[in-house]
Amino acid sequence: MRLISLVDLGSDESGGIPYSLIRDTLRITDEEVELWVVKAITAKLMDCKMDQMNQVVIVSRCTERVFGQQQWLTLRSKLATWRGNVANVISTIRANRIAEDGSQAVQG
Repeated sequence: MRLISLVDLGSDESGGIPYSLIRDTLRITDEEVELWVVKAITAKLMDCKMDQMNQVVIVSRCTERVFGQQQWLTLRSKLATWRGNVANVISTIRANRIAEDGSQAVQG
C-alpha cells in the first residue's frame, strides 16, 4: 500500500517530492524515506533521482494506477513537445547541410 501511495505522490507532484511529504504520507521515519523510494524504483513503479542535499525526489516517470482522460491529455502534451523537438532537430540538420553544401560550392 505504501508503494502505491508513493507512486500516487509522484503522479500528483510536478517533478519533485519533498522527503517530508513522503514521510508524512507513508507514515514512516525520515530514515525510511530513501528505502521506500529505492523499493519503488526496484519494482519499476517509478524512475527518479534522490537529491539528498535538498531532500527531494525528482520524478521522471511514474506508473499510473489508472489511465484515464487526464493521462491521455498529459501524454498528448508530451508527444506534441517531443514532436516539436524532433522537428527542430531535423530543421537544424537541414540548415547545416545547406550551409555546408553552399560553402563547398564556393570553395570548389
